[in-house]
Amino acid sequence: MRKRVFVRMLAFAAAVLLTGCGAASNTGGVPDPDKIVPSRDGVIQNLTDSGYTVETLSEVVGLDMTVDRVFAKKGDRFVDIVYGASDADASQIFEAYCGLYPDGYYILAQNGSYVYCVSDKKTFAKAGFTSTSNVGVQYIHN
Repeated sequence: MRKRVFVRMLAFAAAVLLTGCGAASNTGGVPDPDKIVPSRDGVIQNLTDSGYTVETLSEVVGLDMTVDRVFAKKGDRFVDIVYGASDADASQIFEAYCGLYPDGYYILAQNGSYVYCVSDKKTFAKAGFTSTSNVGVQYIHN
């Protein structure tokens, strides 16, 4: 299932690159994660305003590194996002998130220096994400 979704996302990304649409249009066809992923303060504000409980964290279970992480939850809806990781750290964090979130999410992504997991489309939009375009790897469940 994940492989099929991943292949679909690669096809979508290729279409975006070829057409220059959406978040990719100002970057020569390559999506700009900084324009896709909401700012740390934006996520905190947007989700606090929507009634989510928001925590800022500095670690990911199972990893020996300090991170800038925002976790927001409301009922069974959530956003878990790490900001500003190096490429190597982002890859490790993404692998850890695959273990933390084996299912029950809308999107799990490593997008540039960001790693995030979001439970559903509505929370994705409320958090302030502008697109599912990606520079990295992601899994999307519809």
